[in-house]
Amino acid sequence: MYNPQNLHECEIEKKKKRRAIVDTLMTIVGLIASVSSVPQIIKIWETGTVSGISLMTYAIAWGAVFAWFLYGAYIRNKPLMITSAISTLVLGIVIIQIFVYSQKSL
Repeated sequence: MYNPQNLHECEIEKKKKRRAIVDTLMTIVGLIASVSSVPQIIKIWETGTVSGISLMTYAIAWGAVFAWFLYGAYIRNKPLMITSAISTLVLGIVIIQIFVYSQKSL
């Protein structure tokens, strides 16, 4: 027998499943993006030089990612908070390295 309420509930469940899949995929993308500066960290650490690395670029990126973290906290979106927190940490390490290794080259 046709039940419009049951049909509506089925549509809601389909949307929840799609949302879960998209959330999972975007969390994976966010994690990949979050660690994208790790090779830069390793290169700075191995070479001990930061010439050619823009502090302004990393500072702006850090500020933007930190804003996304705050937004994720505001809307209570755990994937956004987690990936933004990791990005903030990674970008922060590069910024610290820029300061530390710039002082060593003086």
